[in-house]
Amino acid sequence: MRPTSSLGTPPSPSLASWLITLGFSTLASAILAPEPVSQPAFQLKDLGRVGLAGDFSAVSLYEYTGQAQAAPYNNESQSLMAQLPNGLFASIAVADGSINAMCHYESADGTSNGIMVGGNFTSLNGVEARGIALYNPEEDKVIPLDDFVGRVFALYCDKASSSVYVGGAFTRGSSENALVWDSDGWKDLPFEGFSSPVQTIARSSNDSIIFGGMFSSLRNFTAPSIKHVQVVNLASANVVGVDTSGQAGFDDPGAITCTDDTSKQWLLRDDTQGAWEAKFQFAVTPSKVRLINANEGGRGTKIFRFVSQAPTYGIMNLTYTDPATNEEKYCDAWCPLSQSDLPQDFVFVNNIAMKTIRIEIMEWYGAAGGLSSVQLFSNGCKDIFSYAIPTLNEPECAPAETRSGSIASGNWETVSPPGTDAYYQANLVEAERSAAQISFVPHVQQNGKYQILVYTPGCRFEGTCASRGEVQVSGIVTKDGAQIPERRFFQTNDFDKYDVIYEGDVDAADGSFKPTITLSPVPGQSLPVVNVVAQKVQLRLMSDNTATDGSSSGSATTTVAINGIYEFKPSESKASGFMDSKTTKSGLSLEKNAIVRSVVVHNDFTYVGGRFASSDDKFANFMALNKEGDRVDVPEGGLNGEVYAMSVIGDLLYIGGTFTQTKSGSTSGVSGFAAYDFKKNQWVSLGSGVNGGVADIVRVSLSLGSGTDGIAITGDFTQLQPGSSPIDAAGLAVWIPSQKTWLDALEGELTIAGVLTSSVLSGNDTIYSGSIASNSMLSSGAVYLSGKDKTRIQTSTLRFTSQESNSLQKRDVSDMGISGVKTGLFYVDKGYNLTVLGGRFAAQGKSGTIHNLAIIDGKTGDITGGSKEFNSQSTVLTMDNVGTQLFLGGSLEGDNSISGVAVWDLAEKSLAASQPPGLQGTNVTVYSVTNRPDTKDIYVAGDFETAGSLTCANLCIYDTKAKQWRQTGSNNPGVIYTAQWIGANSLLVGGDMKLNNTVTYLALFNAQTSTFQAVDGDVSKLPGPVKSVAKDSDDATSFFVSGTNADGSSYLVKFQDRKVATMPTKFGKRSDIQGIQVLELMKKTDATDFLDGHHALVVTGSLDIQGFGNASVVTWDGSAWLPFLLTSRADGEPGAVSSFFSEYDPVFSPEGKKMARGFVILISLAIALALVFLLVVCGVLASYLRRRSEGYTPAPTMAATEKSVAMQDRLPPQDLFQQGVGRGSYSDRPPAI
Repeated sequence: MRPTSSLGTPPSPSLASWLITLGFSTLASAILAPEPVSQPAFQLKDLGRVGLAGDFSAVSLYEYTGQAQAAPYNNESQSLMAQLPNGLFASIAVADGSINAMCHYESADGTSNGIMVGGNFTSLNGVEARGIALYNPEEDKVIPLDDFVGRVFALYCDKASSSVYVGGAFTRGSSENALVWDSDGWKDLPFEGFSSPVQTIARSSNDSIIFGGMFSSLRNFTAPSIKHVQVVNLASANVVGVDTSGQAGFDDPGAITCTDDTSKQWLLRDDTQGAWEAKFQFAVTPSKVRLINANEGGRGTKIFRFVSQAPTYGIMNLTYTDPATNEEKYCDAWCPLSQSDLPQDFVFVNNIAMKTIRIEIMEWYGAAGGLSSVQLFSNGCKDIFSYAIPTLNEPECAPAETRSGSIASGNWETVSPPGTDAYYQANLVEAERSAAQISFVPHVQQNGKYQILVYTPGCRFEGTCASRGEVQVSGIVTKDGAQIPERRFFQTNDFDKYDVIYEGDVDAADGSFKPTITLSPVPGQSLPVVNVVAQKVQLRLMSDNTATDGSSSGSATTTVAINGIYEFKPSESKASGFMDSKTTKSGLSLEKNAIVRSVVVHNDFTYVGGRFASSDDKFANFMALNKEGDRVDVPEGGLNGEVYAMSVIGDLLYIGGTFTQTKSGSTSGVSGFAAYDFKKNQWVSLGSGVNGGVADIVRVSLSLGSGTDGIAITGDFTQLQPGSSPIDAAGLAVWIPSQKTWLDALEGELTIAGVLTSSVLSGNDTIYSGSIASNSMLSSGAVYLSGKDKTRIQTSTLRFTSQESNSLQKRDVSDMGISGVKTGLFYVDKGYNLTVLGGRFAAQGKSGTIHNLAIIDGKTGDITGGSKEFNSQSTVLTMDNVGTQLFLGGSLEGDNSISGVAVWDLAEKSLAASQPPGLQGTNVTVYSVTNRPDTKDIYVAGDFETAGSLTCANLCIYDTKAKQWRQTGSNNPGVIYTAQWIGANSLLVGGDMKLNNTVTYLALFNAQTSTFQAVDGDVSKLPGPVKSVAKDSDDATSFFVSGTNADGSSYLVKFQDRKVATMPTKFGKRSDIQGIQVLELMKKTDATDFLDGHHALVVTGSLDIQGFGNASVVTWDGSAWLPFLLTSRADGEPGAVSSFFSEYDPVFSPEGKKMARGFVILISLAIALALVFLLVVCGVLASYLRRRSEGYTPAPTMAATEKSVAMQDRLPPQDLFQQGVGRGSYSDRPPAI
């Protein structure tokens, strides 16, 4: 019920007043001591608008130390958390498993002892702690509570007694499932616990302690009817003798381990004390030792002691039956052994785990001591073990019908670590996983209700934590052949642990039937090699199925039935008289096998929730008791499904579970999450509930204008208020009581995803437990850098739809898992103001859902794009434009024979009428489309063989005027992943290529000669194929290069001084570098060997930074790496930033001295005007000088009347044509100009 969850439908960021600040408590300052982070100020005004594209749904700037791109751990690990000043969650102590409960441990005088933390973990903040620990927030220190191994489900810190009540699934000494801790250490309860796990603990209004769970009896009121039946395998132990006789045939201490007669004997040297010792490969908890004395020549043991050598030293207390008097007697350091060849049994008073045992012989009969047989037994009905390594199970000499066993399939190897049991391990590649499994076959001799525990050794010893994965356990334990529910869990625990995988009926072995439990790796894990371990399973008897109304047939003591709830009065030193409690008796009014999961006390009433029904069918799953313990009626008969969590806030009891309505169904909107009104005694609908189950309810501190509290719920649900107006929410949501609505409906900006299991208040400070990814704002797939220094982020209006979680599964796109936004482009020209985003996603558009291509109109806010033009498997990886013609490249298939590349008409908002002929090849993918400067040619690069009917592999030119492909030459260089122009004629390409039959990862393509050329310098030191290049000079004599190593990891180097220089990076092996970019800084820093002080390198991707963790964008000034942007996906997993895009391309000048684009334009205009003016002046002056040299004189003028008369003497037309051009003397002259 605690799946990885996320906050679903992204709200609009318009109402900033509703920003969650989630308890800006002093605790964060005290524990985390966060310091503001100074980010580099970028000088990006020459680039116009700047964006970052990727696979994410929420983002945060890295603002404080301690802030991290934390994510819900995919291996069930959780942590203690507090809040930073910006409201984001930050981890303060990480566990290697789940945290189920916390409470503030205070003494009666008010002294704070710290926070008690319980769960299913083996370490907290790196300190070994098996299920429980005390955390001191003042010193940020974890204090393990020693001598405890198990799972803790419930904690109650009782200030009145300065103690802590602990409930769960565990055994310590003679106590099971319940203990008390105080300043003196562990204390057993008078009744020694319960038969089954405890789920909840509360203090009643009359100061008693109420336990709830799935138990049916108290621990010390029942015992199994069959004892000491499992033979401990001494044959697999390392058996040695101390001062062994040298007499042949009597000098082998191992010979007496698998026999029950005197045919073989082991003797000491005469007149010498000595010992027989066995070192096991596993820990045993013996219940009985059976000895047969030696009888060789009168020799034999007279007095002995049984010593536990490891893990702790101690002389054991034993009981035995005196063969002379037939009386039961006790012994410890001086235990007598009769001079007889008959077996003699010694029973252990205390149950203590041992790895080394020693029988010390103090006195002897005759000349020397010795033994003929040593057999060790464990309580094989109460605790039955089956080991993965077959030789650790019962020896072959034990009766076949009493032996446990195991069957291994696949290749397993034995690991024998010190201090714990030996185990099998296998390192499995994907092809081997389906055949690998271990089947445990424990020998069960008594029907009953059992817990089945699977033990997992810690990963620190072998150093395999990074390769440990997830396993699945199933089995058949009853004769009807029914499978037990499959259980999955991770094996990433630092130290040894166990998981309870089943609780219920188990049948005894009979004939061909034996219970079988099978462990195997979960299929489909992403790790290239999964380390799987198998150690042992244990079956623990909870009850023998023979108890009937107060008595047990065949049990050692009387069994008194209880049913899910028990009231304990701390003032009573014994458990006698417990049935006087009406609260305890209330459980007997329920049907058998009741499970109580939550008990809450409010005023004088006790409220009980779980899975139960009254015997008279009047109520179910919710029960109320008054101060006297009498049952009171609840409205509408309770609820129709199980209750998992309850919490009191104000006048309401908030309840979460798997119910869908009340028992009678009268109140609507009660589904998964609802409230009970104490005053009105009625059910209250909370936003119509959720469409699944709720496992945890956690009170969180919010700041919503006036300041109030919120209620976080975690569970197995995908929608809030299911029905007419559902809101997507993948397993985590926050209800705002003061607003009577969900946080999502308030359009808050801060986002949280994952799991919240509990919170604890210490003064004014709050600590949370769970696994949370939190970010400051929602933004799907793209953000924009804003502000003067470009260190603020502006969200995109694009919103991924809920379809994203289904449609954006990782798939094969040239062996790349692509989802989200991969590339972007700004188009601001001819009245357009467009932001174009491409990738593989589904988002809400103006007219419905759009796929893989989104075009956001900055003027109208409309979002348009692809709908059905491309098939469902298409992905846009790259884009460029020529005017309103947008060229798309990627793994594209769709209408009009589209393959690899397509043209989108931005003006028509659709595919262009004319499309380039499709690309062909084995796995056609275009990684780069780029417009050659000062032309309208589009260069297309990637992985393909032909373009239409034209053979031009991996690099081809599309002529946008002629609308046809052109070849780039006859050479096939290989796959090209990146291409950048470094001038009008030179294209720098990177990929997995060959040049002159030599492997190369970088090359130049000369657009004038259509030839590939080597880069000027030695690029042979590049570790692998190049995926991205970032120039820091316009002539490309210096640039950064990222790519892929042979093992699939990313590398980052710099090419300078005509050679490859290795950089001091801090990226872990799991880093996936997807893009790099050099940006100018506003303020100069110190120059280094890699950067001039005016620039910084920006790296994007999914980056694992040593000493920090995950980040999506980091910056480097040549000396220090600094996280810049943190992102997460809708499911709470870490996001990734794939690319940087800007309105204008970066331009580099020496020492970073560049003039603003506006001034460049103004100066250019002024120079142009000056040149025009100069040309005009020169033209006038030249004309004047020419005329003057030809003797220019002014033409004579005439008066108007003279002119009129002269004009009357006209030339007849016929004379004009007779003496025109080409006739007479005019034909020999050139025309005058």
